[in-house]
Amino acid sequence: MQTLPDIRTEADITTLITTFYEKVGLDELLGPILQADAPVHWPQPLFTMQAFWKRVLLNTGGADGWPFPGGLVLPNTGEYFQRWRQLFLAAVEDNFNGPIAEAAKAKAQEIAQMFEYKRQPRTLLSFLRTL
Repeated sequence: MQTLPDIRTEADITTLITTFYEKVGLDELLGPILQADAPVHWPQPLFTMQAFWKRVLLNTGGADGWPFPGGLVLPNTGEYFQRWRQLFLAAVEDNFNGPIAEAAKAKAQEIAQMFEYKRQPRTLLSFLRTL
């Protein structure tokens, strides 16, 4: 059994994002959405996502980036975000193993929770219910 490397370089981040979007493109749930959105200028969103993960995982500084393509709109149901998360985790696990790979998975979980939270409808004063 071959031991997988940890995420250590910008090339590793490129591999991660490329593998992830290959999985998304082939996925029966997310693939059609990605293909419908394909006319969007994809090199820039991919560059932006890579910048985000480089900054978060490799402490490179520079551009903040964003973990989710701005032009891509997923339907407002949890199954889409859950599949997105599952495919990202699979892309990490298929290519990498180690502390930085684990940090990538933890950050992906955190991002998925944030998107899921933002997806939920709320009334203007809903925060008062927690007091």
